Amino acid sequence: MSADNEEGKQPASGKRKAWTYEPPKAPPIADFVVGGERRRVFLRYWLYENIDNAIDLFFYFAFMLLPAQACSAIGGWLGRFLAPRFHRSAYARAAANLKAIRPDLSDAELEIRLERYADSQGRQMAEYSVVPRLARHHVRMIGTASVVERCAEGPVIFIAPHVSNWEVLWHCLLDMGLAVTMNYDPPKRRSRHYIVNRLRMGAGLGILKPGRSFARPALRILENGGNLLMFCDEGFNGRIRAPFFGRPAHLEGNYAVVARMARKTDALIYPLFITRDNGANFTLQALEPFRLAAPAGSEDPLAEDVRTLNAVIEPIVRERPEQWYFVDNRLL
Repeated sequence: MSADNEEGKQPASGKRKAWTYEPPKAPPIADFVVGGERRRVFLRYWLYENIDNAIDLFFYFAFMLLPAQACSAIGGWLGRFLAPRFHRSAYARAAANLKAIRPDLSDAELEIRLERYADSQGRQMAEYSVVPRLARHHVRMIGTASVVERCAEGPVIFIAPHVSNWEVLWHCLLDMGLAVTMNYDPPKRRSRHYIVNRLRMGAGLGILKPGRSFARPALRILENGGNLLMFCDEGFNGRIRAPFFGRPAHLEGNYAVVARMARKTDALIYPLFITRDNGANFTLQALEPFRLAAPAGSEDPLAEDVRTLNAVIEPIVRERPEQWYFVDNRLL
C-alpha cells in the first residue's frame, strides 16, 4: 500500500487554534537603565540585531543595481558556499528530508539535489531585490491563458507551495491585472520584514495579518468576488506541517482554512506553482481549477477536503524538493 493510501485511512486530528498576531514591541530606554535581563534584551534589539539588519538592507539595495541574472547568480553562489559550512544542521536536515521525500534517489543524485537546494535558497534570498524584473522578463507561462477570465466569474482561492521563488509567482498574477490578497506571517528579523513589506505592498499586493485577524477580511474579499492567494505548505516552529508525506492528516494548517472558506463562499480553487528552470529563469504553471466535491457521507468531510488539497500540493513538492523552501525543517 502506498504512503498516500495509508495517509487516506488515517483520521484527522486536532483543530486549528485561533490566535492573534502581535508585532514585537521595541524595548524602552528604561529597560537599559534597569539592567539585568531587560538590559540584555534592550541591547540585543537596538544594537546586535541592528548589525544584521544593516547587512540585510545593504545587500538588498546594492543588489538592485545589478542585472537580475547576476543578482540571482551571486545569491546562488552564496547559498552553495554558506549552507554546508555555516548552516550545517539545516544542511543535514535537508539531506535527510530529500532522501525521505525521494527515496528513489541514488547517492549521486542526492548530492546533486542537495547542492541545488543550497543554490535555490541563496538565489531566492538575493532575488528580493529584482522580483519585478524576474516576473516580467524571466518567466514562461503554462496553462495561464484563462486565469483572468475564470477570476472574473466569481471568488477564487489560488493555492500554491513555496517552491523556487514564490514572490515571482504573485507578482505575475498582479501583472495579469488581477487584484490579489494574501496573508503574511512576518519574519522575525526586522530588516526582512521591511524588505518583504516594501516589495509586496509597493507592487500592490493586498496583505492581511495572520491568525484571528485574517478570517473575516478574507471572507469579505471572497464574498465580494475577489481573489485570495494561500500557500498551503507550511513550516511551523521549525517543523514541516504540510504536505503530509504519508503522515496523518490534520486540521491545523492552511489546508483546513482554504477548505472552510471555499465551502462557505463556493470559491473556485486554482492551483499554481512556479519552478526554477535554469538560474534566474522560471516557469509558472496553472493547473486545472476545481471546486470541492459535495460531501460523500464521510464522518469527517473537512478531513476529506484537506486530503484533497494535499493531493494537489504534495506531488508538486515531491517532484522538486530541492527547490522547496521548507525542506530543511524537521519532518519527523
